[in-house]
Amino acid sequence: MASTIRVVGIFTNGARSSATAEERQARFNNDLTLANAAWGTGFAPGVSCGLRFASLRIFYHPDVTIDASTVSNVNDPRVANLITQARTTLNDATAIYVVYLSGDSLSPGSIGNGGPEFTFFRGTTDYGLIGRVVLSGRAIDTYAFAHEAGHVLFGRFLDNSNPGSFTINDPSNPGSAHSNNPQNLMYPIIPSSDPIINSAQCSVAKQSKVIAQNAASSYLKNKKLGSARKKNNRPMVKKLNNTLTAKMRRMKPDVSRRRRTAKVISKARKPCCRPAANRRRTLKRR
Repeated sequence: MASTIRVVGIFTNGARSSATAEERQARFNNDLTLANAAWGTGFAPGVSCGLRFASLRIFYHPDVTIDASTVSNVNDPRVANLITQARTTLNDATAIYVVYLSGDSLSPGSIGNGGPEFTFFRGTTDYGLIGRVVLSGRAIDTYAFAHEAGHVLFGRFLDNSNPGSFTINDPSNPGSAHSNNPQNLMYPIIPSSDPIINSAQCSVAKQSKVIAQNAASSYLKNKKLGSARKKNNRPMVKKLNNTLTAKMRRMKPDVSRRRRTAKVISKARKPCCRPAANRRRTLKRR
């Protein structure tokens, strides 16, 4: 059975393809379709993660305008506020919350940013996560959401005896949040077509607490413990989230390979100067 990741779409005023309910649904569905292609059946021979991204709900805030160029990452207070509102409405549902902004790119020039956030912590094997993602206008019709979802799914503890060992690094490229393979979905310049995922990435992603089945299993286990279960360690939740925020700020910006190539081509076609012969004619006329 496929492991399910529920996704919540949050559209702000002016976000690309958000003028009508039909447009918002179409853009949201397209992001999920591309994520399912990459993380579900997969494009790499012999590697199929079997993950399934499913729509939970779409919110629209026509009275809220957030220009992506004024946002550096998903930790922006305006973005966080919208996610908090959605979580309250959905009774803190475990999901990836995606906020769509107006404008082409975030302030560092990236098209998106994402990562996990702790909701509770009772131990390194007993904790809750949600995903938070922010996307700009140029992220449309790309694998940007699928890529940012990877940053969310890679959140895990490397050492169960050490709460400080939580990481969001790529499991196939230790020490970095990104893959070093240009065709890999998690390369910082996101491939424009058929991005691959390797077995190490797939193995870690399938253990994520953001997956509905994993979150439900943890909840049922704690419910059976009753009053004997440990209380939520709120100071540790705050500390872990602050550490995550710092790590995400140091990440390389995620950009679209297709959009980057288009810019290079347009610059190459632009004439740099007037031919020498034309300059001589101008001097004679003077």
